Amino acid sequence: LCFVVGAVFVFQQRNMLPSDGSVKLPNSQFVTLSGRTLTLLADDKPTLVYIFAPWCSICRISINNLDSLHPDKVNVVRIGVDFQYTEELRQFVDEVGVKGEILLGNDQTIRDFKVAAYPSIYILRPDGSVVGRSVGYTSSLGLKLRTAFE
Repeated sequence: LCFVVGAVFVFQQRNMLPSDGSVKLPNSQFVTLSGRTLTLLADDKPTLVYIFAPWCSICRISINNLDSLHPDKVNVVRIGVDFQYTEELRQFVDEVGVKGEILLGNDQTIRDFKVAAYPSIYILRPDGSVVGRSVGYTSSLGLKLRTAFE
């Protein structure tokens, strides 16, 4: 059973960015749903990037698991993509009760992060190196374990 579950995880992640530190993403700026401009990376801690679509049912039940991460230890970034109007994102945020800022992504964001399914999660070091990745539902405990050693 463990082998089957492991094989499924490997299959789901096959097209994502490698997580061996060989890929570095730039500290890009994003406009937020509230109109602010924020950078992707934190200078002093790892960044967990959660990329979601407002129509994604798994995103709907997993996005609030991000609230379990301690903001002094992990920079949590939520990037909404695959929407036509920002009102779709606002409605999602209101319905689900998302507490953090939502960055507005676009087709370039999807390409940069090689997103093929939602939610896509990456863990980045302060220099932008990709050191973790996953796709699909992740529990609060799973998020804490993924970020504990970065």
